[in-house]
Amino acid sequence: MAKISYRLTLGIFLLCNITALCDENFDRDCVTCHSTNIPDLETIYFRYLQTHGSIKRSQKAMRHYLQHPTIQGSTLRPQVLKNFGLHPPLSPVLLDQMLPLYFEKYDVKKRIKLKSI
Repeated sequence: MAKISYRLTLGIFLLCNITALCDENFDRDCVTCHSTNIPDLETIYFRYLQTHGSIKRSQKAMRHYLQHPTIQGSTLRPQVLKNFGLHPPLSPVLLDQMLPLYFEKYDVKKRIKLKSI
């Protein structure tokens, strides 16, 4: 019984540390650049949702764009791309870590607040 509780505790500890590490990587790798003069992450999130209609299709399109950046694959206006250029290609491993965090942080459903009647 002690082995099971030890393994469970260790598993929870590792999971929390991995989540914190992913959050730090997201802040370092994504937020750092996108918080300056580049289009902000919230704007990009909404552009993908408007263009692709669902979170699942938006994630798929964003993954493809970030692995193989092209003007046609971007949801940003040509003038924005002219000013800032295309995003550098990212590895699938990095995208596996960052895209779920990104879509979790900017989830539209979490921002909707209904007034009580």
